[in-house]
Amino acid sequence: MTLRRTGAVTASAALLLGGCALATGGAAPRCEPGMRLATLAQSVPGAAYVPCISDLPPGWTFEGLEVDDDGATITLESDRADREVRVALAASCDVEDATPITPSDEGVRTYHRVDSIDPRYAGQLLDVFPGGCVTVDYDFERGRHVALVTELQAAVSLFARLELRQALDADLDVRLDP
Repeated sequence: MTLRRTGAVTASAALLLGGCALATGGAAPRCEPGMRLATLAQSVPGAAYVPCISDLPPGWTFEGLEVDDDGATITLESDRADREVRVALAASCDVEDATPITPSDEGVRTYHRVDSIDPRYAGQLLDVFPGGCVTVDYDFERGRHVALVTELQAAVSLFARLELRQALDADLDVRLDP
């Protein structure tokens, strides 16, 4: 990412300039243009989409964001689950043994892989698109799993890189590459 901004550069923008790792709590990467979403986008520069959090359902919390040169991971927790959920952005992912399901967005292929049904319901939701993939890894107790997976599908969204690039340039005078 190159910055064409005059004046003060925010700390989060400065982190985008080099190959670095960032581990942070703070605010969730919302589905709106901003530096937090730009940070995710820079972790996989060729990805047509980046994961974002629409609205967390009651009982869900954002626990953290880790970003490095190989991708990004968002960690979520629910007060009804005993294990965290990890949302990972990577340049590619393996969809072998995954079942195609209704796409989450135009230009995206969506899959569901179930690793275990009993005693726990565990698996991945995968969104595959040009230049990248988002994997949502979950592992829930049986019984609550249906509601929790449905809530995850509503909470985790994709934000188009092109839209992010245009908004950052227009609103913040920041250029997101490529």
